[in-house]
Amino acid sequence: MKKILASLSLLAAIGSANASIIVDTSLWSLFPDPSYSSGPTGLTSAGGNQAVQNSNSYGTIVSDFSFTGDFNFSGSMTPTTASFDDNDLLGLVFGWTDQSNHYRLGWEQGGYNDISGASGLYLVRELGGISSILFQSELFWQDNEDYNFVVGRSGNNISFSITGLIGGVTTTVAQSFTDTTFMSGNVGFWTASQTARFGGLASAPQAPSTEVPEPSMLALFGLSLLLLVRRARGV
Repeated sequence: MKKILASLSLLAAIGSANASIIVDTSLWSLFPDPSYSSGPTGLTSAGGNQAVQNSNSYGTIVSDFSFTGDFNFSGSMTPTTASFDDNDLLGLVFGWTDQSNHYRLGWEQGGYNDISGASGLYLVRELGGISSILFQSELFWQDNEDYNFVVGRSGNNISFSITGLIGGVTTTVAQSFTDTTFMSGNVGFWTASQTARFGGLASAPQAPSTEVPEPSMLALFGLSLLLLVRRARGV
């Protein structure tokens, strides 16, 4: 019976491992920011699932893991003013291969526009160093507000959502696009002439509706449990 319980525990652990990736930003890598290719300066891991930009500067911090196919990456981002009060750019990258190939979600408060010309809240596809604006809206972040975000892919669609105080009202902005340019890649954060913090990070390598252990793994452990039960019964 102890062996049976041990096998059940192992099965649960493997199912959990398949459903999520542990986020540890201390393992992430630094690059110049994806818009102006400056930095990285001041951007660093804050331990565990947090990152912070301490100076009014530029940079990108990119995950040590990558996704292929469906995924969700979520957390919060906060434009800060403690060390410098500014109105420029912060955001996320996903489908990241390098500075010239990725999706970048950017947001500003009336300061710098993206190098592509996008302003407000926007999503850009960077392919071979050529920018294509997939979405932009003249919406602006507010100082020291925590904005919850989700970026992800489901099949041939990429999507993002941001929830928080926009124009004095708690709002969710959500968009989805059919785009198969980057079916795999890393995720990360970036700033351009802006202080910020990022936290509460969570990630799943599969869409929520399919977060189950692989069928072959279930079959293998099912067979193992059956053998253990038969052995315990002396069959």
